[in-house]
Formats: sequence, C-alpha cells, structure tokens
Amino acid sequence: MEKDKRFHIDKCSAMADNELQQDNEDELNDTSKKGLAGLYNLGNTCYMNSSIQCLSNTWELTKYYLDRKYKSLLQREYKNPLGTEGRLVQAWAKLIGELWIS
Repeated sequence: MEKDKRFHIDKCSAMADNELQQDNEDELNDTSKKGLAGLYNLGNTCYMNSSIQCLSNTWELTKYYLDRKYKSLLQREYKNPLGTEGRLVQAWAKLIGELWIS
C-alpha cells in the first residue's frame, strides 16, 4: 500500500492544483453552452469523450456539480490514504463548468 501511495501521490500532485482550486462562480444562464459543447478527439480519445458526454448529460449528476454541492465532499475529515484529496472531484466540476456554463 505504501508503494502504491508513493507512486500515486507523485503523479497526482501536479501543477494543476492551483487551477483546480480556482472556482468558477458563473451560473447557468441564457448564454451558457448548456452541454452542447463537445470535446475534441485527440487520436483515440473518442471512447473516453463519449463516456464523458454520457455522464455530462446525466442531468442529476451535472446539476449536483453545477450547484456546487460537491464542495461538502472536499470538507470531510476522513481522507483516503490512496485518494486524490478531492482533485478528481474538482477536475470533474471544472470540466462540467466548461461544458455547460462557459
């Protein structure tokens, strides 16, 4: 477990931490993309992109992130020793914001 933790932490604590901490306070409005924006395929990423599009268009999940209800997950005291310390949740929230609001 310690070996996996050392490998995992090195890979996850990237320069993106500062970017993930920045919260976009914009709200869904008439000028928002409303999920109509897609992702560019970079070679063989079409499979990943189609999965992201399916999850993004699951309205209950997307609304949870657009309403910033995920913030309570980041405040929990229990930390998974092999977890990403909320980076995955923040990255997904940022992506959902880009697809739906920007």
